[in-house]
Amino acid sequence: MYPVLFKIGSLTFYSHGLLAVLGIIAGAWFLYYLAKKEKLNREYLFDNLVYSVLFGIVGARLTYFFLYPDQFVRWQEVFFLWNGGMVSYGGFIAGGIAFYLLLKSQKQDIAKWFDLSAIGFSLGLCFGRIGNLLAGEYSGVSTDKFSIGGVVPVTFYEAILLLLIFALTLLGYRLKKKVGLSKGQLFAVFMILYGLGRFIIDFWRDEKIALAGLSLGQFVSLAVLSLGLYLSIRFLCQKRGANDSQ
Repeated sequence: MYPVLFKIGSLTFYSHGLLAVLGIIAGAWFLYYLAKKEKLNREYLFDNLVYSVLFGIVGARLTYFFLYPDQFVRWQEVFFLWNGGMVSYGGFIAGGIAFYLLLKSQKQDIAKWFDLSAIGFSLGLCFGRIGNLLAGEYSGVSTDKFSIGGVVPVTFYEAILLLLIFALTLLGYRLKKKVGLSKGQLFAVFMILYGLGRFIIDFWRDEKIALAGLSLGQFVSLAVLSLGLYLSIRFLCQKRGANDSQ
């Protein structure tokens, strides 16, 4: 594909890195725009995003190190990020926890921030997956059907999934008053859709089988899906309880 997008003199712009940065910028801008529209306190937004991204990178790298220790000759190589090797779910979880703790310490509306973050995050991650695709990181099993170079382009399918989630969560945000969505439910919907989508897509991902014909990533996807369903039901019950008490 196109691992190198272009060069300016001796400066090389790699598709994966450039699209990842553009994704962070696009997701952050969208989050800022929605937060401004909701009149949320944006004083610490930049700091929160920087810390969340850094913790996400650390989480993704450490998860890869613990899952694939045989790919490291010595433990110091965990710091060699340029060699590649990260686990996305590890990054999502670490970054999400950091974002939650920061918002909690700042006494902000956590549920509302996570609703808006689900929209911005899905857009930003979509850019990142396109970068994976351009870099030739398909991550899929070998096959002759629906493939690129004989490999299933799961990163392409995940990019489509994320674009659909972005569109649906944005639509849900705009129609939240009409459909009666409570705070936190958009984030729960994101978890449900992404967890289910990743679970299905990962059947074609080139990963080791952990148990019962499923990979470790698929078990994590099921956990994300289950948590999303639990949160959605919980928020719905809380809203009904509040309405009944009025």
